Formats: sequence, structure tokens, C-alpha cells
Amino acid sequence: MSHSTESAKSTDYRLPASGGWANAWKISAGVGVVGFLAWGAVQASDPTRATFSYLFAFEAFLAIALGMLFFIIIQHLTSSHWSVTVRRTAEFFVSALPVFTILALPFLVRSELLYPWMQSGGHGAAHGAEHASTISLVGEAHAEEPSHGTAPAHGDHAAPSNHAAAAHGNEGGNARHAVGHLPDPHHVEHEEVMKKKAPFLNKGFFFGRAAIYFIVWTLLGLNFFRNSTKQDETKDPKLTLASQRLAPISAVLFGVTLTFAAVDWIMSLEPAWFSTIFGVYIFATGVVSSLAMLIVVTMSLKDSGLLKNAVNTEHYHDLGKLMFGFNVFWAYIGFSQFMLIWYAALPEETTWYHSRWDNGPWAKVSMFLLIGHFVVPFLLLISRHVKRRLSMLKLGAFIMLAMHMVDMYWFVMPNYSASLANPDSFSVSLMDLPALLAVGGVYLAFVFFRMTKHSLIPTGDPRLPRALAFENA
Repeated sequence: MSHSTESAKSTDYRLPASGGWANAWKISAGVGVVGFLAWGAVQASDPTRATFSYLFAFEAFLAIALGMLFFIIIQHLTSSHWSVTVRRTAEFFVSALPVFTILALPFLVRSELLYPWMQSGGHGAAHGAEHASTISLVGEAHAEEPSHGTAPAHGDHAAPSNHAAAAHGNEGGNARHAVGHLPDPHHVEHEEVMKKKAPFLNKGFFFGRAAIYFIVWTLLGLNFFRNSTKQDETKDPKLTLASQRLAPISAVLFGVTLTFAAVDWIMSLEPAWFSTIFGVYIFATGVVSSLAMLIVVTMSLKDSGLLKNAVNTEHYHDLGKLMFGFNVFWAYIGFSQFMLIWYAALPEETTWYHSRWDNGPWAKVSMFLLIGHFVVPFLLLISRHVKRRLSMLKLGAFIMLAMHMVDMYWFVMPNYSASLANPDSFSVSLMDLPALLAVGGVYLAFVFFRMTKHSLIPTGDPRLPRALAFENA
């Protein structure tokens, strides 16, 4: 082992008792409290809009936390050594996963404002009223049409022809009246779909599944965090093996719970719509945003002199490659979902994209997301030189975090617009920022508080020397 490696390993990587990072959790907690007060003050004017804003903020930060959990699972699953020094920052983020159990209450308690299938009369009733109104208008339009058989009579057949025409007109009117009251086939099909989904989309099962998600995420996050921090003191390599044994089942539980949570909390905002890869879509944006957050936070710690040489250009190069790769994966999943739905052109599948591409304001957001989340980062981060130039990599990470917020907004908020009398409306509400500050402030306060209690890198991990000496090929 080189002298520099020994020196790095013996360094105490702890936050100082005073200073910016020592007080970061207090600042974040203050921001969270102010955010909740502001959100509470403005939400009375439109509780539904406020609840949608809160769900957007909750999902945005939960995706980052779960992305961090995935990063940890993968590192243990592959027995990776290069990531040991950056893994602790991810562990701080997953150690705060239990706080989401509390942060979820504002939208779970008011879930009837979000999910049409929970409301009295259900989503089908609302659609049924719209279809009935449409049919009524169609019937009225037909009733105003001139009756058939008004052509002039010929000779002695004039009277019989007029009589027949009148009879035909009456029959036509009766037929039109009957047709005008036939149920709309789209409404009937929608009702059938919702009946089939009723065993899954019901309040009791919904809240029961939510409890399971939080229990699984909490247990996984705290187990990985406990093993890692305990190893700082005991230096017992068996704790590394314990985390590695936990990784395979964790990967399965993570994939299942994340997918079902995405279906429950986001996809069921439009309950008749479905996508078989929606969970993967949410997974992709969570991993990209978590890697971006990991880069930003570790660089900030390094710039403060707290990580010294434990995290260097080699580690950031790999983090940059992962962020770039998963962002391409995000684009691939997004395009795959869009292309397959567009190609099939099934009405029950296309509704989700109609509200995001056919609606003028939301179409602009969609285009902005395409350019800002994929085109710009792709061109910026594809170069090896950029991924090793830390200022440029940090800029790319900030772009990805900003576009992650737009992405989650795009997932959630069009469903609020669709619930209005004017579904083409779009506006950024004053309730959005307080919701972000509330959820983000409280979550990050717990993350930064954990940082004050433990070493910033896993000093007891047996693979630490290899991580400190890591170099990219």
C-alpha cells in the first residue's frame, strides 16, 4: 500500500463541529418548515391543486432517495470496489428513507382529491356524463336534419309518396331518438375496464400496499446503512459479506415495490390508462437524478476540503459515465413507450399522450423535456474530457436535477389540468415551490443530520484501499 493510501485511510473524514456543513441540517429543516407553512397558507384556496403540487414534490424527492438505494444495492451486488468512497453519501440519503412515511401523509390523507377511482361516482361516472352530453348534442343535431322523402311527387303517385315520406320521416325521427339514448360504446368499455381493476384499485388495498412499500424501503435502507457505519467501528469484514448477501433479494424487492408504487401513485391518476413499462420509466428518472445528486453533494463536500483525496477525478469519471448511460436509458424507455403506443393507436392507451402532446402548453413542456433532459445532456456529457473536467460535470449534474423536476411535473400535473372544465389549461402555481421546499427541506435535513454523526466515507470497508487507489483505464 502506498504512503498516500495509508494517509488517506487514516484520515478522519468527519464534519467539523461548526461551519456550513455542520449547520446544513438546521438550514434545511428551516426551509422545510417555511415550505410547509407557506404551502398550508395557500392550499386553502384550491385544495386539489395543492395536493397535486405536493404529490409532484413528494415523487421528485422519493425518486432520488430510491435511486440512491439502487446505487447501493448494485455496488454490493457486483462487489464493486471503486465506489466505496462515494457510497457513504448514498447511504446517508437512504438512511432518511423512513421520513417519507411521514411526508406521504398529506397526499395519502387527501388521496380522494387526486385519484378519480376513489371519488364518489368514480372516474367512469365523470366520463359517462361527458359521453352522455356528447351523445345528446349529436342527437339534437340529427333531429334538426331535414327528413327524408321530400322530393316532389310524380303524377298520381304524389299523395302516396308524400304519405310514405312522412311515415319514413317519423320512423327516422323515432330511430334517431332511440339512437340518441344508446350508451356510448367508449363509456361502456371504460366501465368494464374499471370493473376489472376494482379488486386492485380500492382504498383498503391501496393504503395496505403503501404501508408495505415504506416498510420494505425503510428496512433495506437502514440495514445497508447500519452495516456500513457499524463497520467503521468494528472493521469486521463480515458486515461487507452481510450486505452482499442482502443485495440479491433487495434488488427483487426494490424492483417490485418501485413498480407498484409508480402504478399506484402516478399511473392511477388516470386509472383507465396503462403502460407495461411505466415502472421502468420512473426507475430510470430516479437513477439519473440520484447520480446527479451524488455528484453535486460529493463535489460540494470535496470543495469544502472534507473528502480530501478520497474522491477524485477517477471516481467522478465513473459517476459521470453512469449518469450519461442511465440518461440514455431513460430516453430509450421514454421513446419505447411513446412509439409502441403511437404505433398501436389504441384509444385507451393514447389518452396519456393526448394530454401531453396535443395540448398546446403541455406540448411545449414535452418538447422542452426532450431537449433539456436528453439532447443537451447527451451532447454535453458524451465526451470523456467533460466527464473528467469537474466543473463541466457538475454543470451537467445540475441540469439533470433541474430536468428531473420538470420530468416529475410532466408525469403528475397534466392529470390536474385534465380534471378542470378547461383541460387545455396550464399554469405553474404558487403552490408548487412551497411544496418542493417542504418535502425537500425536511428530507435533506435528515440526510445532513446523519452526516454530522458518521464518517463521510466507509473507513472500515476492506475494499477501501482499492477505492483510494482506483484509476480509470
